[in-house]
Amino acid sequence: MRDSKQVPSGTLISDIKKRVRGKVAVVGIGNIMRGDDGLGPKLIELLKSPGRALPALFDCGTAPENYIFPILSSGADTVIFVDACDFHSFPGDIRIFSLGDISDVSFSTHSPSPRLFTDLLKMGKEDINMFIVSVQPKTVKLGSPLSAEVASALESLAGILRKALT
Repeated sequence: MRDSKQVPSGTLISDIKKRVRGKVAVVGIGNIMRGDDGLGPKLIELLKSPGRALPALFDCGTAPENYIFPILSSGADTVIFVDACDFHSFPGDIRIFSLGDISDVSFSTHSPSPRLFTDLLKMGKEDINMFIVSVQPKTVKLGSPLSAEVASALESLAGILRKALT
């Protein structure tokens, strides 16, 4: 583990606001059958709750490449990818990564690579702005539930995104 100090939510809200421009799409990536890897789809489910006006939301599961056209058709200027990934921290830690950082992070359950997916989005819209919001998983074992640490981070992240994007 690299460190054991979680980034304060106010800092995350501020960082997201600084990165966002124009219309936003939030893209949840992950496998709900693999414990904490289900973070992305579960977040999209939370953000779709009634009475909350939020940007375009996409539950891409483990096949984000199938959503390239719908994401581009949404007119998004900024795409926020949400996925659990191993960045060698403590379970439940929330971090923001630029696309240049994804080589330092393990997105082991997704194929093809996230880099290919983002390259295809850029081919469709050259000036599209993209970044990743991730949570450090505790377990991605097939059949396991969301860990308590990631479930707590999921609730926090939903609140952070609601505040940053409204």
